[in-house]
Amino acid sequence: MTLHEQSITLQDAIWDGSVPLDIRLSPQECRTYDNSDSYLVSLSDASLMYILKHVFYQIQYPRLSYLPFLLPRLHAFFKPFLIDPDVRPQEGWFSYEDVPLKWHYPLGLLYDLFSGAPPAQVNGSDGDDHRPPSQQPSTLPWRLTLHFADWPGEQLVQPDAEGKVLHDAFIN
Repeated sequence: MTLHEQSITLQDAIWDGSVPLDIRLSPQECRTYDNSDSYLVSLSDASLMYILKHVFYQIQYPRLSYLPFLLPRLHAFFKPFLIDPDVRPQEGWFSYEDVPLKWHYPLGLLYDLFSGAPPAQVNGSDGDDHRPPSQQPSTLPWRLTLHFADWPGEQLVQPDAEGKVLHDAFIN
């Protein structure tokens, strides 16, 4: 394979790359005792999406896209489970293992930054996993938590209803 063919293959992998997501509503904001259904994002199987549309959606989310673009769909999906159903979609924010995710970073960058770290450990273990890669637990789908309350103002800039903050963040 020539260098040019390798670069084309790499470009295709980057542009066509996607990450399956398992998005769950924060338990503190869910009105049902046993949490809500998850919103699975994995665009590969449209027939499965049709069959399971009331339980979860299956949509593969592009690595080059941004999480706030999912907020209107997620808000509509989780609205029956929200304690405050009148909350606006742009008030939503995501976290991974209780760490707020920067909304202005592409999904692929966030996944690469956070999924490589070992999961949070309980009982004081060191977190080192000495198993071969084929025996380690999969990090896919990537499990995120969606919040609509308690915006972490010290870590994240909050988008506004008019979209001016989003516009300013992406168009200089």
